[in-house]
Amino acid sequence: MRTFDFNAISIKDITQTSLLTCLPSETMHSAAVKMVERNCSAILIVVDDEIIGIWTERDVLKFDFSSPDARSTPVSEGMSSPVLSVNENASLEEVSLKFKKDGVRHYVVTDDYGRQKGIISQTDVIKKHNFEFFLVLKTAGSVLKPNPPVIRSTQSMAQASRLMQSSHSDAIGVEFPDESIGILTERDVVKALASLSLNPVVADYASEHLVTVNEHESLYYAKKIMLKNGFRHLGVTDNKDNLIGIINLSDILAGFRSTYVEELKESLAHRDALLKDSLKSLGLAKKIIDNTQEGVITTDKYVAIQSCNAGFTRITGYTEEEVIGKTPAIISSGRHDKKFYDVMWGKINKYGFWQGEIWNRRKNGEIYPELLTITEIRDDDTNEISNYAAIFSDISQLKSDEEEIKRLAYYDPLTELPNRRLLNDRLAHELAITGRSGKNGALLFIDLDHFKNINETLGHSAGDRVLMDVAYRLKLGVRDCDTVARISSDEFVVVLTELSEQMEPACNEARHIAQELQQTVGQVYSVMNHKLYISSSIGIAMFSENSGTTDDLLKQAGTAMYRAKESGRNMLQFFQHSMQEAVMERMLIEKELRQALDENQLSLYYQPQVDYHGNLVGAEALIRWKHPQKGFIPPDKFIPIAEECGLIQAVGTWVLEQSFIHLRQWDKQQKHLPHLAINISPRQFYHDDLIDILARLVQQYRISPSRIMLEFTEGLLMNDVDAAIEKIKQLKKLGYTFSIDDFGTGYSSLSYLKHLPVDQLKIDKSFVEDITKNEDDAVFVGTIIAIAQHMNLGVVAEGVESEMELEFLKENGCPCFQGYYFSKPLPDDQFFEQWLKKAEH
Repeated sequence: MRTFDFNAISIKDITQTSLLTCLPSETMHSAAVKMVERNCSAILIVVDDEIIGIWTERDVLKFDFSSPDARSTPVSEGMSSPVLSVNENASLEEVSLKFKKDGVRHYVVTDDYGRQKGIISQTDVIKKHNFEFFLVLKTAGSVLKPNPPVIRSTQSMAQASRLMQSSHSDAIGVEFPDESIGILTERDVVKALASLSLNPVVADYASEHLVTVNEHESLYYAKKIMLKNGFRHLGVTDNKDNLIGIINLSDILAGFRSTYVEELKESLAHRDALLKDSLKSLGLAKKIIDNTQEGVITTDKYVAIQSCNAGFTRITGYTEEEVIGKTPAIISSGRHDKKFYDVMWGKINKYGFWQGEIWNRRKNGEIYPELLTITEIRDDDTNEISNYAAIFSDISQLKSDEEEIKRLAYYDPLTELPNRRLLNDRLAHELAITGRSGKNGALLFIDLDHFKNINETLGHSAGDRVLMDVAYRLKLGVRDCDTVARISSDEFVVVLTELSEQMEPACNEARHIAQELQQTVGQVYSVMNHKLYISSSIGIAMFSENSGTTDDLLKQAGTAMYRAKESGRNMLQFFQHSMQEAVMERMLIEKELRQALDENQLSLYYQPQVDYHGNLVGAEALIRWKHPQKGFIPPDKFIPIAEECGLIQAVGTWVLEQSFIHLRQWDKQQKHLPHLAINISPRQFYHDDLIDILARLVQQYRISPSRIMLEFTEGLLMNDVDAAIEKIKQLKKLGYTFSIDDFGTGYSSLSYLKHLPVDQLKIDKSFVEDITKNEDDAVFVGTIIAIAQHMNLGVVAEGVESEMELEFLKENGCPCFQGYYFSKPLPDDQFFEQWLKKAEH
């Protein structure tokens, strides 16, 4: 364990080298936008690579929100100049005191030659302080600024910024209409300036719920809450839960070291006084020492123990009789080498005391950490060292808390796997090792297919159980030298190391391991009396020397994973650079699809379904997207993207609404379509609102549910057959009918089909198009028709394009057909004119 050293960290170690800058002529609005995008508390104003000023969150409070032209004010008019600087070799403690002295929050960091190297904030320094043991002794109320300013949520941001400026506060309380208290910070004011909103109000930017701690809670607890949740502020309440103040990290820790040193000096001075007074009142001093909770020992100048108190016995287990005349080596743990003790005694001899953390051993053999202070005592007459006094505290609990904080910072709390932060550290380490060893490595990006369906049907508790099982299986499936991490809800990353030096064998090794992991993940899960099957899509990015950054590798593996999903899921895919272009195209389609929903670029086409004699018996609703510049975009290109990004719910609801509207329009013209097939995605099917949406549409447009056939693919059954059956039964009770689309291409199983309450099977066109050419397809299609007939299910053959295909299907007993042989999908008006008006019902 390292000793307690105020100057162990230099500013160079924590300097932010990536600077956020702007020109003096840029507007305050533009500068605020940059600060919000980078989540920065300040922006530097630069001319010809020279920093001429700084504009901070505090400066933004001077902005006049009431002026309509204020946003176009040059940032140079509000900046602070000149910008103070600090040398990169300065210690953490020196900069802490300088911040307090100068009353600023930021310094530009320069080297010995005055060259600008980066920037450092007061928060950066505060987070590196490692004095939690002292914070345990202080309460939140001890650093409180009483009477916190409070503003109503309905008031303007202009009033709020003036209040913050006048009260010298970086955060104020916000009173909402329901009497709850929220918070508005300087950063929220920056966000208001970055927006284009005129006369913004407090409610638009304030956080509605202020997290609080009781005034009697320790500062250690308050800081732990802040760091765990990423907060910079906490409310402080009294025992009646009344808000009595707001504190921030600076309030908790600013000036801490100087406070601590002053208290240490006072403590040492007090102990010196007690030792001097002990000549006159030895009994009183002994009583004080014996009743303190810390362990105390005194030695002679040769470090032989002369006395110890009850606290020493309580902590170490040794009685005074057992240690008198012996040296403190009796409790040595053996963890520290000679160099450690040489440094310790060197500081005692130089400064007269030493303080730090050290490992010692109790009488029962248990090793424990303690905070130890050793002070030399000099004779009043000769000024020679006569004794040493040592005071120490058992900090085992504090160390345990520190380990817990570290675990929360670097490990996923659910699966106990490394999180993204620790993954990046380990991956960067492996990239460096790979560059030196010449061996290859691989990054596997694993995503669980359709995992959200489990959360939506069985709840998040079931989903968490599955995630823990997946994590356990992945850890068992890799080597000790590999790393398994969880980086988001259902996404895992595996770092494979020590692969072959040649790329081709290394790829084969990575593929083999990935396939084994895929098989392991795909085994059945028993959760809450349900048997679940989960597949996974895996993207693989190989790395060797000069493979780029950790972010580059994660993006490459993620890109390959999405390509695996597009290929049908439950697939492996190695990254290729051409995929990056596809990713950019995918992002563009997602953006434009959102616009398409808002700008009515989508439309419904209808493809007729006919009987044995060619009579119209129904139709299938098919979505089409006509882009204003790109023309028609195929559904198989944008529907998978809609499913991945979450737009499928909105798209699916739009399709249902338009289908009911057209049915109602045709009914008013006395043209009745017997039934309409509408495709339902898995996410839409499992969503809680589906039944309510259908009920609303039925009531609003007066359409009988029996005319609506909901089509789904076999992939909907992959996660939980039982849940799917239960929801289908609920909808069938309301009158809806069901068809399995693309039957035979997915999870086909007679066992589930026997129990699945569907009304129709739809033969996929990939089988129909080859029935006259491929004997296997012909037999397969005939078998599907026979199964349907045996189970009293309807059958529709889609993709019929020739008379030979039609005749084959008729000969095998298929009663219903759909395809280009009869008609291509048509816009609603053309379908009405060409088919519905001519149909006889």
